[in-house]
Amino acid sequence: MRDVAGDPAALERLRVQRSRLADRMRPPWWYMSGFAVVWALIFACPFSARFLPQGVRIWPVLVAALAVICLLQWGLARATGIAVATRSLRDRSGRPAAIATIGLSIAALAAEALLIDRSLLVAAIAVAALAVVAELIGLRTRLRAIRRTLRTGGGTA
Repeated sequence: MRDVAGDPAALERLRVQRSRLADRMRPPWWYMSGFAVVWALIFACPFSARFLPQGVRIWPVLVAALAVICLLQWGLARATGIAVATRSLRDRSGRPAAIATIGLSIAALAAEALLIDRSLLVAAIAVAALAVVAELIGLRTRLRAIRRTLRTGGGTA
């Protein structure tokens, strides 16, 4: 393999290839819509734990949400040719957004449970809706960071 560091034409081809790869990383409409549904199901768990009968379990909903997440990731990999399921935590550019969304999820679920226990249902619904929107913004931020890393040629940490 020859050294292309001094070849401007080869470097330009590499830049174009990276740019094309990053452009393929745009999520389809169903990816974001699917994640909105998944996050809505997840943030509905505190409501179902409180208002559904005692015998109803929450874990089937969480298993279904996990299955939908796997299908969405598989579909994104098929549609774009790039698998990003675990990359966002390893990638330096996507790590802050991924950590923020994990923290946001925990805080939103705790706030919902607290508001439901205090019978502030409207506030709990508002927290759940805002959390879904914030999670989708975090997902778009992570995907944008991955696209930027692909375009600039940065590697994973």
